[in-house]
Parts: sequence; C-alpha cells; structure tokens
Amino acid sequence: MKTTKVETVSLKWMACPKIDTVHPGLAYIWPLDELVVAKQKDALHDIIGKPGISYTIFNKEGQKVFLAVHEKHCRKFDLKIFNIYGNEVIQVKKPKFCLTRIFVWAPPGNYVGSVSKGRPCGKIYLVKDRCGEVILKLQARGFFQVIYDVLSDRDHVGILAPKWKLEVLNVKNFGVSFPIDMDVGYKAVLLGACFLLIA
Repeated sequence: MKTTKVETVSLKWMACPKIDTVHPGLAYIWPLDELVVAKQKDALHDIIGKPGISYTIFNKEGQKVFLAVHEKHCRKFDLKIFNIYGNEVIQVKKPKFCLTRIFVWAPPGNYVGSVSKGRPCGKIYLVKDRCGEVILKLQARGFFQVIYDVLSDRDHVGILAPKWKLEVLNVKNFGVSFPIDMDVGYKAVLLGACFLLIA
C-alpha cells in the first residue's frame, strides 16, 4: 500500500501546466508521477451527463486532475475520462469477449496502447504501445493480491494498488505511480490498467 502525504487539504482543480504539447488535454499528467482514483462524484459529473459509475482522479497534492465515467455492459466496459472543461481526454475500452484486455486512446481517436494478460493462468500483464511492442509489464505481488509492480525490463518503475492513502479521501480509492518523465500516452495506459485490474 502506498502512502501519500498531503500538506494542505484541497479539493480544487489542478492548474494546467504551461507546456507545448500536441495533445493539450494530456498536459495535466505530464508533470505527475502519481494518480489517485476515488469512487467519488463531482458536480461536473452532472454537467457531463454520462451514465455510469463516477470517479474523480487526483494528484498526490489532493487536487482534482480528471473525472471519469465507467460504463459497464455485461463483460465489456467503456471508460471516459474528462478534464475540467468537460472535454473527453482519455478513452478506455474493454471488448465483450476480451476479459483481460483493454485498449486506450488519448485523446479519443489517437490510439496509444493496450494492456493484456501475458498468459492465461499467469500473473503478468503486458503494456503495449500503439505498434504492439511491449513497453512495460505489470506483475502481481502475490497470487491473491491486487497490487501490481510496474516493470520496465526488470527495473521497478511504479505500482498499481488499492487503498492509496490520501488525506483528503475517505472513500474507496486506488492509484498508480510511474516515472515523472514517462510519455503521457503511457501514463494514460497505466491509468486505464487500474480500471481493468483493480476497480
């Protein structure tokens, strides 16, 4: 379990970093090395008006970064992630007959990668880029645990875990950590992996 210390309690929105990027909606996660997802409804969810389970995504300072709506239909799901302006910035889809695979677009229309199980009975998931090349592995720590180490080759570069400690949250949550200099598209794929493996 990862513990994040928050200096001041704040439920404000994170300011958008001033960086030059092809996809401005993803600029919010460019300077981050950690995201915490809480099953928590925000007033903006009502304005967005999408049906499904509402989530709010925070940085480690407790500031809101994105909102998400998770629509489940039988065995498939669609996850839509929105910024403060209600614009969809990340889309995650799990097809009906792919129980252990998701596909991620960031922003919608720009395919960035996928997450799929390495072997049917294995504990390793493969994170692939848009060309299908394996870029990271997610390895479960134990047989019945839902804590996954993020591995690049054999180096530990992050973690996916439930029960992330963030002082402003008193609700069910989970989170992901990654290198601060990781490509924002890969950060989006790891965020999507949280919903496949933990949510």
